[in-house]
Amino acid sequence: MADAFTFPTSVVIGLWLNAAQAGAVTPTDCANAIETVTDQVDINFVDHAAEFGSTSWLGVVNQAVLASSPVVAGLPVNGDPAGLPADVLARITWESGVVAIDPNLLLCHSSDGVWALFKSKHNVMPYDLTQTRRSLEEHLASAAKQLAASDLVGDEAQIVRNLNEFKSLHLPPHLSKRSTDALELAARILIISRGAIVNTNALHSPSLDRVRVQTFEQLILQSRTVLQSVVIG
Repeated sequence: MADAFTFPTSVVIGLWLNAAQAGAVTPTDCANAIETVTDQVDINFVDHAAEFGSTSWLGVVNQAVLASSPVVAGLPVNGDPAGLPADVLARITWESGVVAIDPNLLLCHSSDGVWALFKSKHNVMPYDLTQTRRSLEEHLASAAKQLAASDLVGDEAQIVRNLNEFKSLHLPPHLSKRSTDALELAARILIISRGAIVNTNALHSPSLDRVRVQTFEQLILQSRTVLQSVVIG
């Protein structure tokens, strides 16, 4: 499933797994929801380069329910591996992100097009939603002032189309308005910032254009941390 105009699939999966861990939904309902989101039934286990069996989404849910802490989402990008080891990064689809079930188990969308459980130590970190949301809003306010003074030109039509194509994937029913609002805000800023890097520029000023790109890249970074933090609320 392409994640360009939706919430990252790992974020949605993480929300459902933590809902099951908290008892807000049943393990069966959680497994059914994730199966719908991923359009996949069986999950392979991967240890280093070898596959060694499979499980169902219900099996994954049960592992998450028994975990000692909530699952965590990681959204790796170039320059920020989000705590993932290099051997895992080389074998997964980065756009979908990952879900850390425990310190040694990662749920990843592998490069062969299916979700799989990777047995691997990692450093995927949790984020605090209050802090990440505040940081995003502060950067957004600063960016608005900076960009307003940069005399940007560009075509907003593609960005508007991208926003109109945005779809909210099936989210757990217990999700608070606070979390839902944070998800929507971060996802839309991410879409706008990615589109603005390509579709706008600061004419006649290379230095202002560099600032433009850096400003939108910072908004992308802040939006990613909000999306990751919503998973654990």
